[in-house]
Amino acid sequence: MQDRYGRIQKQTEFKLEKNIYMENPLENAGTKEFHGLAVNSGKVFGPACLYSSEHQRPINDFRLSESEVASELDIFEKALKECTSELEDGAVSVASKVGNAEAEIFLTQKHIMNDITILEMIRSAITLEKKNAQYAISEAFDDYEKKFLALDNPYLRERATDIREIRRRLLDNIRKTSHVFVCEGQQNCERGKNRIIVAEELTVEMMARMNFEKVSGLVTEHGGVSSHAAIIARSLGIPAVSGVHDIMQHVRCGDTILIDGDLGKVYINPSTELTASTMPKETTSGAASVLLSSPRGLEIQANASGMDDVFMARDVNADGIGLYRTEILFLKADRLLNEDEQFAEYSRVTEALPGKTITFRLVDAGGDKALPFMRIKKENNPYLGWRGARFLLGNPDILAAQIRAIIRLSDKNSVRILFPMVVDAAQQDLLIKAVKESIVTAKGKAENIKLGVMFEVPSACIQAREIYKNIDFGSIGTNDLIQYLFAVDRTNEQVSDGYNPDHPVLWNVLKGLVNAAHEAKKGLSVCGEMAGREGMAMRLVDIGIRSLSVSARLIPQVRLEVSNFKSGKYF
Repeated sequence: MQDRYGRIQKQTEFKLEKNIYMENPLENAGTKEFHGLAVNSGKVFGPACLYSSEHQRPINDFRLSESEVASELDIFEKALKECTSELEDGAVSVASKVGNAEAEIFLTQKHIMNDITILEMIRSAITLEKKNAQYAISEAFDDYEKKFLALDNPYLRERATDIREIRRRLLDNIRKTSHVFVCEGQQNCERGKNRIIVAEELTVEMMARMNFEKVSGLVTEHGGVSSHAAIIARSLGIPAVSGVHDIMQHVRCGDTILIDGDLGKVYINPSTELTASTMPKETTSGAASVLLSSPRGLEIQANASGMDDVFMARDVNADGIGLYRTEILFLKADRLLNEDEQFAEYSRVTEALPGKTITFRLVDAGGDKALPFMRIKKENNPYLGWRGARFLLGNPDILAAQIRAIIRLSDKNSVRILFPMVVDAAQQDLLIKAVKESIVTAKGKAENIKLGVMFEVPSACIQAREIYKNIDFGSIGTNDLIQYLFAVDRTNEQVSDGYNPDHPVLWNVLKGLVNAAHEAKKGLSVCGEMAGREGMAMRLVDIGIRSLSVSARLIPQVRLEVSNFKSGKYF
């Protein structure tokens, strides 16, 4: 159990820092600090496991004789067959250990590898142009990679990684080269078990070889928020930082690494003082943490982005799931899920926590959680664009399928549907109308369905009393509320000082929401990161909030904190 508590809960908040390496003069001489892209939040400290790839030799371009063509084509076909089989086996392994959505990473590469157009290019190059197999493979996939890298859509550009990896896989098969753990063959090599993996890029082949379900954290030189490393990190609930240039040149197997996934920082051989000040303080441990229940009159629920979070919430006896981020399922699968697929995934959540309250937030697409596979027109400022409720109302088919999938759960469970990024009562009413229409077609039990609104846009906070007339509960998303309230980009380090949860203006807004909820005699919770910060839980309880939703790992800590609550201590 303790091992599970050692992992840091995932949050899908991405923060872009400058990709630089710098010595930190405030720490001991051995500490090295790097900045990158925070693809999964949380903090972890532990030994490094260096994972690198053998460098490819230059590809020789030579012409085949007529008698060599058949054998060279056979070399390619054999490599294709073996690599396809490897990807299929990898999909089965990942599906059993992590989930079906994550396994689609392998299946996607399998389909790209077997694309008829690419295969014909390679076969023609060998049989008609008499090029050797390695050069034909390299030339075909190089051409596709360049085309992807030239696209405007950042997600599609990132898919060039798949093209590059497929080329590497086929060439490695022919050359009999592979990815290796630097410490492989040594007594301390455990393929990433209870260690922090450091790699140039996390590939599908690498994931199949490492003990990834036991990895503590990930640091990569390349890859973005929808890369394989990011998807797996969010699935496993481990801190991850990507885009850390040249870190492979500075770290060795066995070095200690400190990841701050909230800020996108990585420290090699950090000092004891830095580690102590960065890592969350453990307030309780062992079985006592699990058995601790919430104080009477309060509920401490868990935020979840997948089943790993749900199981951890069950282990710490969470009062329920206060925020289930459904968009993560779409991001993992790299496609839209149909009604039946969603219903199957949501059923797993309710089955894991029978009798507990589950709040499913509808797809919160846009901003830092875009669904790039939809190829939505590029926006100059996506945080102020087509996201949240606007996205849902603009995609009625997606909205209806998701609502029906959740409503089908109401036959046997009490379910809560949470509307994201609502700007006013009029927008909320359109979403409620969509739910009511779906209750009939999905044959749901209306008495088992509760509707709520995320208060994260200032205009919705101002209109809270009007909004509360037609909903059952409210939930405060402090991450975006602070960003929009103070016009501060929480991913921009130049204005990071303005992202301040202590600001009195924010607390005045929170008190106003509490008053509106009390007048309506309806529930109000806080599900943003702020609720899990040390000292904040008691302050929130002090203004009248009785429901908090935090990282599952932080629940024992928050329960202990609020158990010492004394009314009027802060305000």
